Amino acid sequence: MRIGIIGAGKVGTTMGKYVSCHGGSVSGFYSRTAVSAKEAAEFSGTGYFDNMDSLIEASDTLFIATVDEAVAGVWDCIAKKNVKGKVVCHFSGSLSSDVFSNWSETGAYVCSLHPIYAFSNKFTSYQNLTEAMFAVEGCEEALVRMRSLFALLPNRVITIDTAQKAKYHAALSVASNQVVGLIYMAVEMIKETGITEETAYAMLGPLVQNNIKSVFAGEDGQAAGCAQALTGPVERNDCGTVLRHLASLSGSRWENPYRSMGSVLTELAGKKNPGRDYRQMQGLWQRKSMED
Repeated sequence: MRIGIIGAGKVGTTMGKYVSCHGGSVSGFYSRTAVSAKEAAEFSGTGYFDNMDSLIEASDTLFIATVDEAVAGVWDCIAKKNVKGKVVCHFSGSLSSDVFSNWSETGAYVCSLHPIYAFSNKFTSYQNLTEAMFAVEGCEEALVRMRSLFALLPNRVITIDTAQKAKYHAALSVASNQVVGLIYMAVEMIKETGITEETAYAMLGPLVQNNIKSVFAGEDGQAAGCAQALTGPVERNDCGTVLRHLASLSGSRWENPYRSMGSVLTELAGKKNPGRDYRQMQGLWQRKSMED
C-alpha cells in the first residue's frame, strides 16, 4: 500500500506522520495550499506533489483529509481520473462512504476511516494517536485492502454500519461536545448564585474528573460503566431534593435541559437498582410537559 494524502491540515499531516512512523508507505501530499503540502511532506519525511494527477499516479490508496464540506468536491475531481483499482478513503466522522457517489463506475474502492481523537496540533497530535480507536466502514474490497494498514498500527479498529454513521457521530458529539456544554451549564448556574467563574471551575474539576474515572476505570482495565458510577439524588430516588432543584430552576433557560437529562438519569438509575421503584421520579420530569 502506497498512500497519497490530499489535504495538509491537522488530520492529513498527523496521519501522514503517524503512518510513516509505524512503517507504512506514504507517497506524499497534495494541497491547494502548496506551502502546507510542502510543510507536511517535510515533517513526515514524504513527498510533495504540485498537482493531483501526479499524486494519484504515485499512489494506490488516496486519503482525502479535507474539511467535511470539501470531501464530495474532491471526490468529483478524483472520479474523473484513472482511479481504477485504487482505494479512496476520507476521515470525516459525520460522512459515510456514501459521499463517494457512483464509485463503482470508476473502478475504485471506497471507505471512510475515522480516528476517534481530537487533533489539536498537526505537529504533535501523532504522538498520542496510539490511544485512539478507529472506526471504519465502506465497500468490502476497500476494507480488505485497508487491513494491511491496520496491521501496522497499534490502534483498535472497529467496523460500523454505513447506514449508522450519522448516529455514531452524534453519539461521539454527545460524549465530547455536549459534556462540555453540560459543564458550561453547571458553571453558569453556579455563577448565578454569586460564586465567581474561577471558583466554579475549581469546585467542579475534582467532581467531574472523579466521575469520569468512575465510569471508565473499572477492574481489569474494563470500564465500570455509567450505571455503576451514578450517584446523587436521582439514583437515591430522592424526589424531595429533585423537586427543590426544579423549583429553583422554574422558568429559567436551565429547566428544560435539567428535566431532559433527569429523565435519562432515572432510566440509568433503574438499571443500577432494578429493584427500586422510580416511577414517581420519572413523573417529576414529565410533569411540565403534561402541564403544557
